[in-house]
Amino acid sequence: MVRYVILCDKMNLNKASRSRQLLLDSTQALELCAKEVVTERGPLLKGYYQPRGTRCGKDNCKCNQGELHSTAVLIVVQDGKRRSYYVRPPERPEVQRRVQRYQRLRERQSEMRKLNEQAQAALDDLLDALTEPHQPQRRRTSAQTSGRRTRRRANH
Repeated sequence: MVRYVILCDKMNLNKASRSRQLLLDSTQALELCAKEVVTERGPLLKGYYQPRGTRCGKDNCKCNQGELHSTAVLIVVQDGKRRSYYVRPPERPEVQRRVQRYQRLRERQSEMRKLNEQAQAALDDLLDALTEPHQPQRRRTSAQTSGRRTRRRANH
């Protein structure tokens, strides 16, 4: 019986140690993500930037030989519908940067959710490992308590 208790304590201590380490690792990664997120300054564009190639349809144009004209669109969802907007050439680099920053921020948001779930699971495991059931002591009968008193008096 004593051996079983010692083995359980060792297993719980190992579980607690692993849980602590996972909790620390998760919170440190969460902190790094949070620092990256709070340093972001807008504006951002919610949507997708898509460079495309088009043909103009003229008979003697280079696009008929395979060299397409470059164009770009911004794809957004508005009122539940997908819409594409033409992006003019001078605006393309800025639109692309804003969309990429928005997507990077969304990735960090997802990563932070996962890290938070990991930290919560590690904390739950740590609580399980460190918590032991309450084992109340048995109550003594009046005969047991009176016997103890007499023995003590006799020894003094």
